Amino acid sequence: MSDFNPQDELARERNHLAADRSLLSFVRSSLTLMGIGVGLDQVVSAIAPGGRFINIWAYGLSLAFVGLSVINLGLAIHDYQGEMQRLQAPVYHYTPRRALGGIMGLAVLVVGTLAFLWLGLQI
Repeated sequence: MSDFNPQDELARERNHLAADRSLLSFVRSSLTLMGIGVGLDQVVSAIAPGGRFINIWAYGLSLAFVGLSVINLGLAIHDYQGEMQRLQAPVYHYTPRRALGGIMGLAVLVVGTLAFLWLGLQI
């Protein structure tokens, strides 16, 4: 008697494809955050070339966005590798995980709020 169950194999394949899509989504988000970080520094430097205080804030904000990008990608890769290990196990059990999107959304909200407050102080 065989242990092969087509429904289990199809479910594993769906979960594998879902994990691939999630990883690609986080790669896209990381590239966007990195682009915002690099672009912000370049735009502020072009607009206010002599404003040393403004450039320091823009540089710090740029580093925050690039840092969020790296953290986002690292967490996504870690989550993806864990899911691949669970899928390769003989018996797959679903284990609820933290929502990475919610964590990164909160981090971007904090950095964006700080940027908004900084802009409000400059006006």
